[in-house]
Amino acid sequence: AEIQITARAKAADGEDLTLSESLELVDAATPPKDAAVMAAIERLTGDLGALLRVPAVEPFAGPALLSGQAAAVMFHEIFGHRIEGHRQKDPSEGQTFAKRVGQKILPEFLSVRFDPTQRKAGEVPLKGWYEYDDEGVKAQPVVVVDQGVLKAFLMSRSPVRGFGRSNGHGRRAPGFEVVSRQSNLLVESSQRVSEARLRQMLLEEVERQKKPYGLYFRRVVGGYTSTARPQIQAYKVVPVVLYRVYADGRADELVRGADLVGTPLTSLEKIAATSEISEVFNGYCG
Repeated sequence: AEIQITARAKAADGEDLTLSESLELVDAATPPKDAAVMAAIERLTGDLGALLRVPAVEPFAGPALLSGQAAAVMFHEIFGHRIEGHRQKDPSEGQTFAKRVGQKILPEFLSVRFDPTQRKAGEVPLKGWYEYDDEGVKAQPVVVVDQGVLKAFLMSRSPVRGFGRSNGHGRRAPGFEVVSRQSNLLVESSQRVSEARLRQMLLEEVERQKKPYGLYFRRVVGGYTSTARPQIQAYKVVPVVLYRVYADGRADELVRGADLVGTPLTSLEKIAATSEISEVFNGYCG
């Protein structure tokens, strides 16, 4: 179960603003403390009040820094869906990585695994765990990328070339057939730097590209992607709290109204570094 907190408002120019936050509950005997709920409410109302007073951002191409939450949604959309096994043989799918097994698809400092057996990350309960998938196969961790190289797909009982057995990722929503689907997506990095260093790298890239500023995406509301062959093979992450970060020493400027968009291969190849701080985003994919 979860406690879902949502705050809505309308800006003076008519834009509808919505912020939300959830607190997960895995044991009825240990619900979230009142103080944690109130702190979440204070964060949301504070952010929403600030957003009502800031300008809408114009379209922009340049360097960006993503919070843990924003990075999680981006990985789920641009990477996770494209390594689901059934998509590799469906002729209606774009099959981005179908012929890339054994090849480098991420920077060498990144590895990715999916682990439905992991119930917590530190003290944070994870939504993506289960004991058996919807075909009765026992849950198991799967390393899909090792040091940048694609090793495997997420598999149900429906085989694809080179992968004849399920690895416990056959899942379905009520009324639908089983497909291969993500569990807990865990990104591991060997190139972790401090938050201060990440920010400095952003500023250096702003100057190198001769841009007026970079963007820092702090809070997102979700995202989606198109993987079908006739569609545009792109993704979209919807940020609700983002800042312009200036290289000339000006204070960060809160702005609103942007979408983070891109194409998978380009975006994955341009990841320069990751934070030394690990964060959890408990999303639920429709």
